[in-house]
Amino acid sequence: MITTEQPSKAKEEKGIRIPHVWTIILFCLILAGVMTYFVPAGMYDRVEVAGRKVIDPATFHYIAQTPVSPFNWFVSIIEGFTASMGIMSMIWFTIAATDVYTESGTLHKMVGWIMNVCRGNYILVMGALMAFFAVRGAMGAFELHIPFVPMTIALSLACGCDVMTGLAIAMVPTFAAFAYGPINVYTVAVAQGIAGLPVYSAMTFRVVVWLVMMVVTFWFVLRYAAKVRKDPSCSVTGFSNPSSADFDIEDIRKTKMTGRQKILAFMLLSTIGLQMVGPMLWKWSFAQIGALWLISGIIAGLVAGFDNYKICDIMGRACAGIFVGVICIGFARSVSVVLTNGNIMDTVIYGLSIPLKQLPKSISSLGMLVMQSVINFFIPSGSGQAAVTMPIMAPLADVIGLTRQTAVMAFQLGDGLTNMIIPTMGALVVYIGVAKVSFSTYFKWILPLYGMLMGIGAVALVVATLINLGPF
Repeated sequence: MITTEQPSKAKEEKGIRIPHVWTIILFCLILAGVMTYFVPAGMYDRVEVAGRKVIDPATFHYIAQTPVSPFNWFVSIIEGFTASMGIMSMIWFTIAATDVYTESGTLHKMVGWIMNVCRGNYILVMGALMAFFAVRGAMGAFELHIPFVPMTIALSLACGCDVMTGLAIAMVPTFAAFAYGPINVYTVAVAQGIAGLPVYSAMTFRVVVWLVMMVVTFWFVLRYAAKVRKDPSCSVTGFSNPSSADFDIEDIRKTKMTGRQKILAFMLLSTIGLQMVGPMLWKWSFAQIGALWLISGIIAGLVAGFDNYKICDIMGRACAGIFVGVICIGFARSVSVVLTNGNIMDTVIYGLSIPLKQLPKSISSLGMLVMQSVINFFIPSGSGQAAVTMPIMAPLADVIGLTRQTAVMAFQLGDGLTNMIIPTMGALVVYIGVAKVSFSTYFKWILPLYGMLMGIGAVALVVATLINLGPF
């Protein structure tokens, strides 16, 4: 995920600007094109196993060079878009429909309902709100929770906690849940699709790991909140609301859901539920999930009382807001198209496999995790990174004896968890900017949690390796 927010001139003058993610991907594309002229072309034989084509790791051999011309570097972009259209459409319709629910005021009223249910118990209030953000984060919500930060800060202050607590309520469960969300449309769905795995497969294992991460995340935030509430000197940020967009907590609590909003809340929860079970029960792919959210969004708009112009406007603005990130999927896919057309994809896989094959399989999976974490610094887009790396990592897993599901896990954890600490992640900068918290303050505060979650992820990868997490 990335933000399209443009830095101010003041920001531009300070330090070195990170290139736009499209520029980074274009550089990777050109590099891949140049490589087709110099890297020896090679190929593995493919064999059919359980109805699918996989690499035979003992059959690598060099072939005649087949360089890709500069003009065809750019033709590959169009081919990448064509190959990725299903994934891109699913993401667009999911976010577009979610924005219809947001525009109806249903999400804010759901927050108010949670506060009323937990009245008088700040732990329950914060925990329930974090659970709300965590569930949405697991779906792929990321930047969508930024508007809630002023409200959660106001709530935190009303409960006797500080600004960091308010920021953490909205942001930390979002980031942590996104990192290993079992139904994350940007990472797990994209990566599994590219790897040839059934969409949202290995759900049970993923849910267990996700729940463990959520328990640790909730404990970390609520423990800090309790410390600050008991001893204000423990605060790392202070207690002054930095936002002019304060929310009247009592007003939110007193305002009840309308009949329409109750129906919309039920529809939203039902849509999320169908998104989770559809791939498992009915073998849904990207097309079915995208259609589900499109239907849900249209009906939600009608239930909310919006006319056709407003529904289309909301969906259009939502799609425009994530245009940069979604386009990254097709754009980045072009890199693998060039590597494949130049017949050097297998050569790259062979080269990476040599050092990894010398290691125990469990250590190899951790090596993949480290590689994905480093790559995320340069490509801070989950879907974009999946499109760039999974065409290599999936067959590489075949070569070194790992399941492709394990390779997807390594990607998802490496991408998702590092989002919490890297300054190239635009959404992170926006979150802490809204709260007026410095990056250094935030970094010191979040680092212990990052270390714990990365440790859980590493253990999960080792377990996945030992049990040959599949289906393949």
